[in-house]
Amino acid sequence: MLQQPSTSRSSLFAVMAAAMAVATATTVAAPLLAYSVTLATFGAAHVLSEFRYVDRRFGRGLGSLRTGSIVVLLVAAATARALGVYNLIAPPVAVTLELSLVVLLALSAASGPFPRTVLAVAIASAIGVATALAPFDAAIALAVLHNLTPLAFLWEILPPHERRSAIPFALGVFVALPLLVATGLPRELLSQAGIVAPTLDPFRAGPLAAHLRVYVPAPLLGGAGAIDLFAGAVVAQCAHYAATIVVLPLLLARADPAARGLMPWPRDRVFVALVGISSLPLVALFATDFAGTRALYGILASVHAWIEIPLVAIAVTRGPTPSIPNPTRTDAALATSETSSAFLGSRSAARPTATASTRHTRASLTSVAGQ
Repeated sequence: MLQQPSTSRSSLFAVMAAAMAVATATTVAAPLLAYSVTLATFGAAHVLSEFRYVDRRFGRGLGSLRTGSIVVLLVAAATARALGVYNLIAPPVAVTLELSLVVLLALSAASGPFPRTVLAVAIASAIGVATALAPFDAAIALAVLHNLTPLAFLWEILPPHERRSAIPFALGVFVALPLLVATGLPRELLSQAGIVAPTLDPFRAGPLAAHLRVYVPAPLLGGAGAIDLFAGAVVAQCAHYAATIVVLPLLLARADPAARGLMPWPRDRVFVALVGISSLPLVALFATDFAGTRALYGILASVHAWIEIPLVAIAVTRGPTPSIPNPTRTDAALATSETSSAFLGSRSAARPTATASTRHTRASLTSVAGQ
């Protein structure tokens, strides 16, 4: 693996820390604004960027049987989500069916090294028990935890000597900062300064209270801290964006410049341009019908969230520099262009986002994947 100069790594840390500080302040001051604008503007970019990363990093190493199983289960889970969102089956049945398929996705990673088997079975068991006890609360919990999945990918791709500095920094961004926001202290400080605007709603998404359920379990929705819990989760989602759009592509460009996935992904600048273009119609749809577009987006986003379930187990139980089977190393300039592309996406990565749920029936179902 190529070594990144310490000054460059320190600069990246500084940039990401500053971006997260701005994103956090924006989310605390105007959570509805941050949530709706970033969802409409950067939702597609986030999903496509993550699909590209996980395919190029893991796709060729999964094997045809495991890949086929994952694809079938993902299609089935997305179908269950759609059936519930559009009231074709009862919402509790749809959520339970979808999460049951997610349990099977976790088990698809169970073969291989013994630690991987143990971890995959543990994840599947936890999801299964939570689903049996309270499926909607389990869905919300998974929506929150989904924000943390880049931690596993960072652990997998970083060499051991870099983990000592990078992982504590990442834990601070993904865990400590959202927990601080969830305490309500940042909102109280901004309120005293008179710079909070919780009702700002440029996309006419509706009252903030109608969207809290995407990240806040039903028993806590009526509490005074519901807004802070929601804002904390949005901050974690901001970190998720930063990792999937900027940090992970940079690391992959360094670790395996000619990485190839199962899909013929466009090269870097072309991919960035296509992502930008594909986001424009989504913004228009959100502007005209926020609730309906959000429900459709939730179905599509659930696929990218659930594919992470088996990949997390694989990522944390294999070495930091696995070889990608049969790569076609023909792109000598990929590392440089990948870096440029990632930095081109840094603005979107520095913004918080949260996938919402639609009111009533759509609300609970769309929030299962959350992102």
